Amino acid sequence: MFKTIVVAVDGSDCAKNAVNAACDIAKTHDGRMIIVHAPQAETSAFIVGGPVGYHELLTAPSHAELEETGNKIVAEAAAIATEKGCSVDTDMHVGDPVRQVLKVVKDNDADLIVMGRRGLGSVASLFLGSTSQKIQHHATCACLTVV
Repeated sequence: MFKTIVVAVDGSDCAKNAVNAACDIAKTHDGRMIIVHAPQAETSAFIVGGPVGYHELLTAPSHAELEETGNKIVAEAAAIATEKGCSVDTDMHVGDPVRQVLKVVKDNDADLIVMGRRGLGSVASLFLGSTSQKIQHHATCACLTVV
């Protein structure tokens, strides 16, 4: 049923829960996981004090800073999945997270997207909207949102 599972991560606790849930589903359905992270400067600058690794930045980070932190977030998520016995592919590109997740879904003919419900703080969500809501709105496959 769920052979290709795309897991959107941002380093938050909800994203880690999403990785765990996706891993359980992948093991049950003999599926494969693709962990996706797509930081963007506009979002990262809003996350001051947030849990996702960009909290020390007070202004929009450089492309190199986004890549460095993004790679750490993807590696941490992949380590969680590997520890649970799941093999994963990863995808990390700086840019719009909604577009990147949906591109990975399309390119891999994914059956399921798993993501955390809350990653950004409430202030960033107010200004930018919820990434998970936007992904669900445009998704061409099933979505699971995890708290």
